[in-house]
Amino acid sequence: MKILLFSHRTPYPPHKGNQIRPFNVLTSLVARGHEVHLLAFADGEEELKTKTKLEEYCASATLISLDHLGGKIRALLSLPTNTPPSVAYFNSPAMHREVKRIVADYGIEAMVVYSSTMCQYVPPDFINHTVVDMADTDSEKWLDYAQEKMPPMSWIYQIEGTRLRQYEYWIVRNFGYSSLHTQREINVLTELTAEDHKRLIPITNGVDLEKFRPDAFPAFAPERLPENERRFFTDPDALRIVFTGAMDYYPNAEACVWFANQIFPTIRAQYPNAQFLIVGSKPTPQVVALNELPGVLATGFVDDVRPYLAAARVCVIPLRIARGVQNKALEAMASGRAVIATPDVITGVGATAPEHLLMARDEKEFAEAVLQVLSDDALRLRLENAARDFVERECSWNPLMARFAALVEDVGKNQPKTGEEENLATDSHRLTQMIS
Repeated sequence: MKILLFSHRTPYPPHKGNQIRPFNVLTSLVARGHEVHLLAFADGEEELKTKTKLEEYCASATLISLDHLGGKIRALLSLPTNTPPSVAYFNSPAMHREVKRIVADYGIEAMVVYSSTMCQYVPPDFINHTVVDMADTDSEKWLDYAQEKMPPMSWIYQIEGTRLRQYEYWIVRNFGYSSLHTQREINVLTELTAEDHKRLIPITNGVDLEKFRPDAFPAFAPERLPENERRFFTDPDALRIVFTGAMDYYPNAEACVWFANQIFPTIRAQYPNAQFLIVGSKPTPQVVALNELPGVLATGFVDDVRPYLAAARVCVIPLRIARGVQNKALEAMASGRAVIATPDVITGVGATAPEHLLMARDEKEFAEAVLQVLSDDALRLRLENAARDFVERECSWNPLMARFAALVEDVGKNQPKTGEEENLATDSHRLTQMIS
């Protein structure tokens, strides 16, 4: 089957959450013998250069530069309309032109969309032949942001969350199938009918069990790191508490600032050799400033997070805004690390506390949990083994992507239902008009 896969960013290299999932979708479809054509936005010159590498995995890869300035202008202009600002942000005439070309040149039979913002590019006569991987219920994230921020940003986030929620309903009700990563994300969409739920399938995230195996790196091996990263490993006896994640992402940055300022000093008072390593690219100024605190190190971009996970005595995920499945949790657990996380993170992963990891809700519980793991080797070893066992059972990519591929193969056989194609074309035309 000839499939067009949309992604709101290039899925290579598969290092971040919004790259890992579409990369595994792509490779699983190819492994099942399908001809996959990728159409994605590239954020900067480095991502544009991944085209050659992506063409090793799929039949063709078309990457379009993401216009940040134009996107911000379109998002602002959308505020007086009914269009979600994020959908307007990703509207691109070049992308629309490429869709027409690829459909004409390759005889596309089915489509896969990663991220709801890319649904605007599906031609009306393909809506019933498309699987939308929404990943998370993004509307809920924006509504959470609205509660965290002050005006005027809180107003903008409220508008985005409210409009995007209606857009998500439209997607579920009209496309062949839609997928969300967890049942919790599905439960947020309270206005769906029983018939709608038949087309909305929970398929969780997986993790590369071979790449993130417990023995991938020695626990203390600075000689295997790039020279500029060795400064984070000068003390072989340090008790390292590690957080991994993109540090320009607000929930990650907020979590690390909270942990470093409100929790880590309590730990450091009892264990002066404790370190808090914040491992991730593009740290915000607030995160960079944490380097001034005793024992806190924000690394910025690193070539590979695995040495940091291997060196961690415990991994913390103190996200107070968390939607969907956190890849950082799966990678830490697959690496055989003891993990302490907030309830929302644990619910997204589907693990059980305290069987597979520990739960902490506030400053006091986080400090107590970290101190408990640092002081109790038997507990730490039990958690490390239980974490790895859990992801081996529940988070292997192969069975998860087989389920997803089956949905794509099903919609590829679909015939538009009588009378519905014209209505869908009208709806799609209205959407295109809103975001033009």
